[in-house]
Amino acid sequence: MGIFIIPEDLDPFATVESGKADAMIADAEAMAVLAAPCITAVGFSHADAVKAILRGAILRWNEAGSGALQSQTAGVFGQTLDTRQERRGMFWPSEIVALQNLCADAQGGVYTVSLAGPDPIPTITLA
Repeated sequence: MGIFIIPEDLDPFATVESGKADAMIADAEAMAVLAAPCITAVGFSHADAVKAILRGAILRWNEAGSGALQSQTAGVFGQTLDTRQERRGMFWPSEIVALQNLCADAQGGVYTVSLAGPDPIPTITLA
């Protein structure tokens, strides 16, 4: 059973065998935590958004099937589709950014850099 998503959350979109769904959910959640560690923090307020991102990635992975090169030719025209998962990460770059942006809301930013420089040192005048 996952932290953010359970196999029943996939049912309206695809039929995924229970054992396969559990494994895919475990993998997706583990990778999401690596990309955005704050999502496991107590009181994290964007769990539904994490569920949406994970569901999209899992459904895409499920639709990719076993992952293979598929070729199709019609006359002089040909096309090759590569659905091998290992060539790409589980998440699209935009999904990683979305997960990290959820952390930005929780922490004030994944990375913060002050462009204003250091605070000025107050001067004390003795009279």
